[in-house]
Amino acid sequence: MAGRRKKFYDVIICGGGMTGAAMALCLANLKLNVALLESSLPQPFSKKQRFDLRVSALSAQTVLLLETLDVWEEILEMRCHAYRRLRVWENPGYGDAIFNAENIEQLQLGFIAENRIVQLALWKKIKTNEQISTYCSTTWRQLIYCGDKILVDLQNGEQIAGDLIIGADGAQSSVRREFQIPSSFYKYDQSCLVASVRANEAEKDITWQRFSKTGPQAFLPLSKDYASIVWYNQTEQINKLVQLDEKDLALKIMESFPKELGAVEVIQKGCFPLHKSHASNYIKPRLALIGDSAHTINPLAGQGANLGFQDVICLNNVINTALINGEDWSSQAVLKRYEIKRKIFNSIMMNAIDIIYHGFSNDVMPIRFIRNKIMSFANFPIINNSIMRYATGLGMELPINFER
Repeated sequence: MAGRRKKFYDVIICGGGMTGAAMALCLANLKLNVALLESSLPQPFSKKQRFDLRVSALSAQTVLLLETLDVWEEILEMRCHAYRRLRVWENPGYGDAIFNAENIEQLQLGFIAENRIVQLALWKKIKTNEQISTYCSTTWRQLIYCGDKILVDLQNGEQIAGDLIIGADGAQSSVRREFQIPSSFYKYDQSCLVASVRANEAEKDITWQRFSKTGPQAFLPLSKDYASIVWYNQTEQINKLVQLDEKDLALKIMESFPKELGAVEVIQKGCFPLHKSHASNYIKPRLALIGDSAHTINPLAGQGANLGFQDVICLNNVINTALINGEDWSSQAVLKRYEIKRKIFNSIMMNAIDIIYHGFSNDVMPIRFIRNKIMSFANFPIINNSIMRYATGLGMELPINFER
């Protein structure tokens, strides 16, 4: 191993999904040399393709990050869909909260986008950036501390080294396991059905979530004709639903979902179990975890992708401040600032989603009364606007800092 030629980088990022790719572009903008490892690139885009099942609700803060990285126009050119209103309810006319972008002087609350399309736009930009070297036909097999560097043995026989390793390789993070960082894991007693549907009758500038006795039901507009349907239910029931053919599943959806959905035609379907996880540490010497490698959240509020992008912003700004101040930007002392900021915020968000999830997952009358009263209060202008600003990320850590 000692005789092999090594390539040296400032940062090595393991995982080139949405958060890993965004992180690579951010650090390249800080004039750091970045190696990005990703063994499975997304399928190229064609407008004739069906909508993917994996979609995210991108907040205004996330969109601003993607604009700053000069990839947002590419995403718009492929496809995504703006939503200007959000509705949350249990019983129509009672406990019914509506949020409108106009009330906080915004054109929209966010966008629904396919994860693959966001990743593709980021990778298109990466391929033109001389600060980033990509390793796409191989992956790592061993990470080794060597003084103030980390050596990475690749499966193709190459060896590279970096001052900092960033784990961005998802919920089953191999990087997290390699560095022996424990992660708590909680499995909910429900699963989630996801379907892309043709929905011509539904309103297209609104996303909504209705709480029912069996779990939440959500509508995410994808275009003027298509939408993504999300249906929580007991795992046994979801397994039965996903085994139905498209026509029978469409009938079940129309029977169970509110009338606001209208008639639907199921194009594609899938399901997954619900769980959350949280790493005990986000950092170790010369290591940082971001996105799902550090935390996964109940998808109830669609905040998973946004939390990952917030990790990217925070880590970028912490490193840039250290560079400006002449500090060892990859040291544990500097990385600790990132961990403190993000771990606290992510914990608050995870607990808040859990309170909502468990609060609406029962039919006890006093709790039903309280939760509907709380949702009614959300229509008061001050409360309503504050919730929207918090949910969209407005006024948080952006603009991202690339100034040196």
